[in-house]
Amino acid sequence: MQTEVQPEFTTEWLRLRAWSLDDLDFIVAMDMDPDVGRYIYPHGRPTIQERTVISRRRINSGWPKQGGMWFVEWAESGDPLGWCGMFPLEDSGLVEIGYRFITAAWGKGVATEAATRVLYHGFRALDLDPIVAVTHPGNAGSQNVLGKIGLEAMGLQFHYGLKLCFFSLSRASYLDVQPA
Repeated sequence: MQTEVQPEFTTEWLRLRAWSLDDLDFIVAMDMDPDVGRYIYPHGRPTIQERTVISRRRINSGWPKQGGMWFVEWAESGDPLGWCGMFPLEDSGLVEIGYRFITAAWGKGVATEAATRVLYHGFRALDLDPIVAVTHPGNAGSQNVLGKIGLEAMGLQFHYGLKLCFFSLSRASYLDVQPA
């Protein structure tokens, strides 16, 4: 389960901290970018008001209760980049890792660095097993990140109303490759 105080992480280039209402405008603006939302909203883009309500509710409620959500920014400048987290995959009982970043951060290793740190926390501190991910079949960039952090492609599965690429990594497999 998520601890009461969300831990903060610093990597070589990034700072990951608990998200807050101060981040709401950035998160909504990022979500409304057509390039960012291309694979996230295949059934139609929400309005700014709908996205604001959903994001505000999640931040205020401490969502998710299992896993965690981190706002990601450059460690040196504090400039915001997006978020990375672990949260329930619908009603499956599984925890998925996910991320969303502004287009200016794409191709710079941000998603890989943030997801690597979040995955470490999920397996080492939270003892999650397994950690999974889903992504749109057309989202090669996200699939590449998931492969880099060690998740294995397991074919297509139906989630979020779509057939999506499903990835998984067991705790034992992670610890075999990433020993203490």
